[in-house]
Formats: sequence, structure tokens, C-alpha cells
Amino acid sequence: MKQFEERGAQLLGLSCDSVPALKTWAQSLGGIGYPLLSDFYPHGKFSQDLGIFNAEGGYPARSITIVDPEGVVRAFHTYPPGTLPQPDVVLAELARLQG
Repeated sequence: MKQFEERGAQLLGLSCDSVPALKTWAQSLGGIGYPLLSDFYPHGKFSQDLGIFNAEGGYPARSITIVDPEGVVRAFHTYPPGTLPQPDVVLAELARLQG
């Protein structure tokens, strides 16, 4: 998304679906403007390492992680199922972190 790129941020999506499933899903939406990462095998390993894996459902929790250029996590938020992160809120947090 352009607003994030203008602030030097890179958006990434993470799912436990396979790469072909992610491609099909993105195409069904008319395309996704950011890369989608597959945490398919070993199933949810990266999500588990991040502490966002929902073992009962078998998928990562919806979350936003802001990592600075040095690799330091500066902000982390999870959201309940069905709740979408608000881009304006995330952009405001980026602006605050960038000072």
C-alpha cells in the first residue's frame, strides 16, 4: 500500500495456507498489494515463534508487528477474529515511532 511505502514501511501478510492457496485467494480478490508469506510447513512454525499461533484453529492470530530497520520490534498488536487493523491507526503509530 502506497501510504506505508511512503513512510518506508513494508507490509507482509502471513498465513498457514500453502503458496498455491494464497495465490488463488489473492486472485479471487483481484490481487493483493503486498507479499503474502506462507507458514504452511512446518505448519505454523513461524507463527508459533512469533507467539501468534492459534493452536485450536490452526492459524495465526491477526496481528500487526512493526520492526525497525535494525530488526527491533517496536510495536506489536493482535486483533480478535473478525477485527481488521485500521490502516490510519497503524500509519499514526509509524509516524510516532519515526519521530
